[in-house]
Amino acid sequence: MPEPVDLYEILQVHPAAHPEVIQAAYRRLAQIYHPDRNPAPDASERMAEINRAYEVLNDAQRRAAYDRQRGGGSGSTGNGTAVPDVLRAKSFQLVNDAGQTRAELSLDQDGDAVMRMIDRAGNTRFEIWSSTGNAPFLRMLDHNGKSRFAIYQGSNGQQWLEINDQRGNARLWLGEADDGGPMVYTTDRNGKRRFAIYQAENGQQWLAFNDRSGDVRLWVGESSDGTPMVYTTDRNGKRRFAIYQAEYGRQCLVVNDQSGNVRLWVGEGDEGPMLFMDDEDGDRRFELSLDFEGWPSWRMLDGQGRAKIWAYMSGGGFDLGKASWWS
Repeated sequence: MPEPVDLYEILQVHPAAHPEVIQAAYRRLAQIYHPDRNPAPDASERMAEINRAYEVLNDAQRRAAYDRQRGGGSGSTGNGTAVPDVLRAKSFQLVNDAGQTRAELSLDQDGDAVMRMIDRAGNTRFEIWSSTGNAPFLRMLDHNGKSRFAIYQGSNGQQWLEINDQRGNARLWLGEADDGGPMVYTTDRNGKRRFAIYQAENGQQWLAFNDRSGDVRLWVGESSDGTPMVYTTDRNGKRRFAIYQAEYGRQCLVVNDQSGNVRLWVGEGDEGPMLFMDDEDGDRRFELSLDFEGWPSWRMLDGQGRAKIWAYMSGGGFDLGKASWWS
């Protein structure tokens, strides 16, 4: 029978992590593994595992019971080694003339070093914490005790920076994704990701703008073959506009209709620059191109691909024609 996975390992935090660290770690992992954002087959299962771990560790009583069960509860370093009382009691304070504590350096009950800066109302405004698991943590708080700025290092060595709003929600996040690639994203007040810059494990880089539903509307980056690409989508996820570099270094611009069909194409053809327009059935209706020598030509076609009107220019002159069957 396989051993149960440690809940702290699932959330990638140290067993002595403060509640704010656990909450921040959960938000970060939810941004990565939520099925609405992650197409991986195991995303739902991974997110369910993260939710189960967070339900326990975010509840003080359930977390305490779990810590006792795993043998790393209060008064230990997380691996069962007792911390001497003299260390837990040691504390250094800076007090002003009014008797107010303005700064404090101490060891908490798990033997972790904590430094705090305190305002005149007695509220902690700045805190640095270094755990026994070598996972440093720095944060700044507002007068209501909400974390507004934080820098963390997870138990797996990943680092991230977070800027929160007045409600404690992460609005700007910079750090390392699970595959080690750098990532930056911003969210709106409802927690929806609106902007992201990311570098994948294979080195591909991309930038994305999302709408209020979290759907990608503008994407700039590298396609699967490493070529640059830009595209926009509508609210139904249909690609409506794209600029990309195709095979052999050819570049093109594409405008699609609501069904995703190409209606306008501008780019490099086999012989030179080319522009064409298609109807809703995908039939070519207009075409403008240049040949190898730079001579232009254009054609208007019917729904069966037959030219109705055409014009050609070459070294021999100019030719304008009309099909005899068309009136």
